[in-house]
Amino acid sequence: MQESRAESMVSKQWVKATRRYFLDFLHATHFPEFTDPRGRGSPGVYPEWLIMLIGVVAVKCKVKTYVGIHRLSTRYWPELCGKDVQAPPISASQLRARLKKIGFVPGSGAGYMYQIFPPAYLR
Repeated sequence: MQESRAESMVSKQWVKATRRYFLDFLHATHFPEFTDPRGRGSPGVYPEWLIMLIGVVAVKCKVKTYVGIHRLSTRYWPELCGKDVQAPPISASQLRARLKKIGFVPGSGAGYMYQIFPPAYLR
């Protein structure tokens, strides 16, 4: 699989460091963990923070499609999950649905990113 120029500019170390910063921020602000109110699926298998973090990496890599975001997430899956998530990569359709649910738009991101990260960090 050939990686795009933008994807090659993000290292596994960058993803790990961003994950640590992101989780520290969420813990410091007492971010609540969301569950599906309809009771579908196993709650917590793919926690909300993981979906949000995938969005952050997608913005940094300038990925503009849901398919590209899924491909990116599988490439960095171990770094995104760390030891917190012991599950296989999320399916493309489930990731797309979860990203839409949090208001993420491929190519531009979502408001939460710009509240947490300085603009230069995501360039």
